[in-house]
Amino acid sequence: MTIRFPRMLQANARDVRRYAPPADAQEWAVTGAFRFEHRDPASLMGREREAFKSSWLGLASFRPGRLVRIDDIAADDLDQLARRLAAHLLDAWQAPDAATAVDVARAEIEFAISLSHHPRGTVLALEREFNDQGMIERARPA
Repeated sequence: MTIRFPRMLQANARDVRRYAPPADAQEWAVTGAFRFEHRDPASLMGREREAFKSSWLGLASFRPGRLVRIDDIAADDLDQLARRLAAHLLDAWQAPDAATAVDVARAEIEFAISLSHHPRGTVLALEREFNDQGMIERARPA
């Protein structure tokens, strides 16, 4: 069984300047909201602010990228991505324990699936902001 899921597109020169270095083309991607949930929006400056406003997160390099393309992925591959992201959350983000890391990773994967209801090949951009309800993320065709 295949499921629709975001995959990074090749970065252009603007992305290279913006994210330095950006995610690699063809990486599977999630929105990566966990990178910003603990932050005060006013404290985000420069490249970090750009990444907050519009970046996806590659699941191989764990670097940001601006655009994804909807593609098909096998359900087994999603499980591997969730395990990889959970390990990253434990290692690089000091998740309090493995169960929390797995829960956050699964939530990220499920949210990315929910954004992937478009036809295969659709290119999506991400918009992110903080408002009175907290962080809001929207994906739109680019």
